[in-house]
Amino acid sequence: MAEFRNQVLQGRQPLDGNQFHDCEFRNAELVFRGGEQPALVNCRFVQSRFVFEGEAASTVNLLRGMLQPQSNLRSFVLGMMPEIVTVAPIR
Repeated sequence: MAEFRNQVLQGRQPLDGNQFHDCEFRNAELVFRGGEQPALVNCRFVQSRFVFEGEAASTVNLLRGMLQPQSNLRSFVLGMMPEIVTVAPIR
């Protein structure tokens, strides 16, 4: 896919398969659809947000459902992703 270096990116930015090095995302909507993992290296994020669509949205929604207390799967989800829990604990 595409490679971006030392750029300021705004607006809707598709992530799948793209490489971003030393970029600044400013007022950007970073869209991941569940394709090839993007590379985000030494980037900065200013008033930007991630948006999950397609396959990625399905996965996020599945995990959200699994985290609900009534699912009895919360400890399973937290256990299968310890690196995420260590960085940003879910409360």
